[in-house]
Amino acid sequence: MLATIAALAASLALAAESNAPTASVVPWANEVAGMFQAGNLDGISSRFAPNLASLLSPEAFRDGWAGIEQRVGKLRSFGAPSVRKTGSTDSAVLPVKFEKADWILTLAFDGDGKITSLRFAPASLGGGAAAAAPPPPEFRAPPYAAPGKFSDSDVKIGEAPWVLPGTLSMPAGKGPFPGVVLVHGSGPQDRDETVGGTKVFRDLAWGLASQGIAVIRYEKRSRAHGDKVGSAPVTVKDEIVDDAVAAVALLRGRKGVDPRRIVVLGHSQGGRMVPRIAAADGKLAGVVSLAGSTRPIPDLVEDQLDYLVANGAAIEADVAPLRAEAQRIRSLDPAKTPPGERIMGAPPGYWLDLRAYDPGATARGNGIPILVLQAGRDYQVTGKDLDGWKKGLAGSSFATFHTFPKANHLFVFGAGKSLPADDKKSGNVAGQVVDLIARWVKALPPRR
Repeated sequence: MLATIAALAASLALAAESNAPTASVVPWANEVAGMFQAGNLDGISSRFAPNLASLLSPEAFRDGWAGIEQRVGKLRSFGAPSVRKTGSTDSAVLPVKFEKADWILTLAFDGDGKITSLRFAPASLGGGAAAAAPPPPEFRAPPYAAPGKFSDSDVKIGEAPWVLPGTLSMPAGKGPFPGVVLVHGSGPQDRDETVGGTKVFRDLAWGLASQGIAVIRYEKRSRAHGDKVGSAPVTVKDEIVDDAVAAVALLRGRKGVDPRRIVVLGHSQGGRMVPRIAAADGKLAGVVSLAGSTRPIPDLVEDQLDYLVANGAAIEADVAPLRAEAQRIRSLDPAKTPPGERIMGAPPGYWLDLRAYDPGATARGNGIPILVLQAGRDYQVTGKDLDGWKKGLAGSSFATFHTFPKANHLFVFGAGKSLPADDKKSGNVAGQVVDLIARWVKALPPRR
């Protein structure tokens, strides 16, 4: 979702694998900065944790550093590190001055001070580190949200040990109202699906509730229970499907909600999974996919990385480890995968689960209404994925497709090429998107 799938998978890896004490992160980061300034690259690579060492050999690390200096000149200095929290993980964020540009170094450590993640990126492109850049603009409620027409209340999704805090946005009046459950994209997302200055799910919940639709949004399992998810052999079913089905059950039993008119709306990876959620539930009135991918994950990752490199948002040395990870996912053999191995922060079973799932074919088999929305400026989930939906659903009478040419991956309208730095800006999901979803949901016949 939301940066690249690869970047989000990496953030899941930090939440799952890196549990360094907050007090230790800053001095460890200063030690690494000192090694860079002393030119001690071998010392840095010797400090790589196993997950990073398996991706980045000392030779590749030296080559990558040489590529950075060739691009932006010799290293001048590091600024004081600050701490950024991602799920249950603390990362150190250091401003870096080179001869020709200012960059950002983001470091994460395990409990023994080994480096689990090391990333350089231009500060002008956000650097992947909000703590070192100006804070995102304060969230502004979208103009289509009408607070007098709905109210928010806290809810709990699921059962122990995976209970998730959530929010129900309930329209004013007696109902019965149709209902929507919102399902997140990749990574440890909060209930609002906050990305920089945009809160995708808060916008959708408030916009739809203002038009007479009850909406549940909740903290993703990998955010609310990051430590447990990181140590468990989690699959996509565990992380996404089970919790969405539990949220549907809660909404279906809520007074004032029509149990025969419940819809699941997923964004990004959530959009990919809505047919599978519908199959697991068996009683949904329909599903909505916003920027849902259909291609194999390695293809998706590689296309995203190609785009970022081609548009100056990354350099090849930065993305080479992620390309290697994508290839590892592509060549996974269940019979030859060592126990405990993780790829892009998730166990092999997670990727094998995704590999075995065909979104378009599952949607066709479900035979229930599906609305597929594509963003025209989206480089993360593109027209190739929309073609996958259309191929899988060709000839079906229950599928509706719509593209918003001005929308980026978050369905915020804009112009020009979309880049990661755009996500740092404040924005709202476009009202046209909310209106189309509301009309579609309210026009659905009750599920028999």
